Amino acid sequence: MKKLFFPFMLLITAQLSAQLKLPSFFADNMVLQRDTYNHVWGWAQPDKKVSLSFGGKQYQTYADRNGNWSLFVDPMKAGKVGSMQIQSENEQLQIKNILCGEVWVCSGQSNMEWTMSLCNQTYRKEISSASNDNIRFLVAERAVAVQPKTDLKLSRSWSSIDSNSIKDCSAVAYWYAKTLQQQLNVPIGLVVSSWGGTQAQAWTSIEGLHDFPHYTSVFHEKIIKVDVGGIQETKNKLKQQYENEVLNSHANGKQYLLSSYDDSQWETAHLPGEWEEAGYPNLDGLAYYRLEFELPASMVGKPATLNLPAIDDKDSTYINGIFLGTTNQWDALRTYTIPSSVLHEGKNVLVMKIEDFGGGGGLANQENHFNIMANGQSIALSGKAKFKVEAIMKDVTGGVGAIEQQPSVIYNAMIAPLEPLTVKGVIWYQGESNADRPTEYRKLFPAMINDWRNHWQQHSLPFLFVQLSSFGPLHYYPAESDWAALREAQTMTLSLPKTGMAVTIDIGEYDNIHPQKKKEVGERLAAQAMNICYEQKGLVANGPQMKKYVIKGKEVEIVFDHIGKGLIAKGKVLYHFAIAGDDRKFVWADARIVNNKIILSNKNVKHPVAVRYAWADSPLNANLYNVEGFPAVPFRTDDWPVK
Repeated sequence: MKKLFFPFMLLITAQLSAQLKLPSFFADNMVLQRDTYNHVWGWAQPDKKVSLSFGGKQYQTYADRNGNWSLFVDPMKAGKVGSMQIQSENEQLQIKNILCGEVWVCSGQSNMEWTMSLCNQTYRKEISSASNDNIRFLVAERAVAVQPKTDLKLSRSWSSIDSNSIKDCSAVAYWYAKTLQQQLNVPIGLVVSSWGGTQAQAWTSIEGLHDFPHYTSVFHEKIIKVDVGGIQETKNKLKQQYENEVLNSHANGKQYLLSSYDDSQWETAHLPGEWEEAGYPNLDGLAYYRLEFELPASMVGKPATLNLPAIDDKDSTYINGIFLGTTNQWDALRTYTIPSSVLHEGKNVLVMKIEDFGGGGGLANQENHFNIMANGQSIALSGKAKFKVEAIMKDVTGGVGAIEQQPSVIYNAMIAPLEPLTVKGVIWYQGESNADRPTEYRKLFPAMINDWRNHWQQHSLPFLFVQLSSFGPLHYYPAESDWAALREAQTMTLSLPKTGMAVTIDIGEYDNIHPQKKKEVGERLAAQAMNICYEQKGLVANGPQMKKYVIKGKEVEIVFDHIGKGLIAKGKVLYHFAIAGDDRKFVWADARIVNNKIILSNKNVKHPVAVRYAWADSPLNANLYNVEGFPAVPFRTDDWPVK
């Protein structure tokens, strides 16, 4: 025992005294940015010399009084560049198997976070055969902080692509890297730092939000006081309180299921719709909806089906007090079989007991999947319903919502540690969680980009982003759309230099916020990169974008930029152009291509004043492209108010 004890104590002492350290992402198999000076930094004993050996050259610096040190290593060409040794006093670190190539930060919410394993059915062959040491990636762990952090927590350190590791790689980032690597023939490094369901303000520093006092005031008054270190313990206590409250509500819940229950004192809500839209922006917990509907005799006594939209997160559903089913998946459509004895002629009552554990809550706005079907007939359920909050899951922020949705907290933990790193640029896929405030996003998104550029001290840092894909109800007539307005805000952001946008309305899924076609997204981002960052001559990287319009009597002529070799319609007829007169009522337009211009008209609009294209949540049938295959950018010519 004594022989083992003494060396063990020496080991503990050595570990406690060791102070030479590098950020987590300076590790074996990393990729450094080629053809430029790379910043290397870390921590050591205060005031001590730090020596670095790399690429056959020696570098020296000194740690400051706080133990921080940094230096820049000379530019190196793309390829394998060996190992890096760092030494201070009696301590030494080594980073092995380093490549030089193109380093990209890959960030945003769930569509960037979405891994190849979650696209297994779509990309099964790609996953099984993957093997590419010239594509390497790391993945940041989800984290929040109220002050900027100096190091990044990782869920996966640097890994080269193989049939196992690829499953953990962002699908968009992987296809982006594969396309770039094939075209540039250099290594690609991906720094994936993303978090599903998050908002742009959470990814922006508190300095970058100076023009948004409603965010800075919340941060200084509430968020900065949150004990992030003890957040899990606090969450556990609040969860237990909530579960006790739910148990105590069971007796009430049984009454709510009865057709005879008097719900006249409940609030009125419109379904389908999230309860955030009904005045509960930060509600997580348990609530009930009661909805009455009338059935004709022809639908009674027959096999029937209840179709419900996606419900966030969990539903237990009843008709006339009879349990039909439960689902606990926030993005899944529900289809429940109704026993033939349940439905009555005349009044029936649908009751939905819904629990939301974070983020949005209630029913997705998918009217086309909110009905009862029986005997070849369909009864739409959209309309007014009664609503009651039964139990509230309190949050750690003192009532302003989930911690990860708060201003600056994700930036502090998941972006600030990266900003000394030398990178080529950023790819970004986000906006879904800000779609309820599209007008604000016109300022917020550019503010976030400029904020990152300022902190990276690269005012022209390339920033390439994905425009929102199609998701939500399919309208068969022109309608207003928050998602369309958010896309417009994204398009406006192209006014910033060195930005590029991948249009993806054609590859979305109206009933799935996480469309499977990530390959096309990555390839379109890569086309932007080749055009903006690598200056490939003559490359068409964009779809047609409205340049100007001219009203000529009953017709409107639209001129486009980025037509490439010409405009085409994928199909015999152009869809999703709408036209309006002074009454501001949009109707579908007859559209045709003439000399690479679009000519619009509608016989009922004698004096057109405005046109729109692909202005909808899910404009999946919008089919204007250029010959090169890029879809046209959605647009409108009016400036009529949106949110």
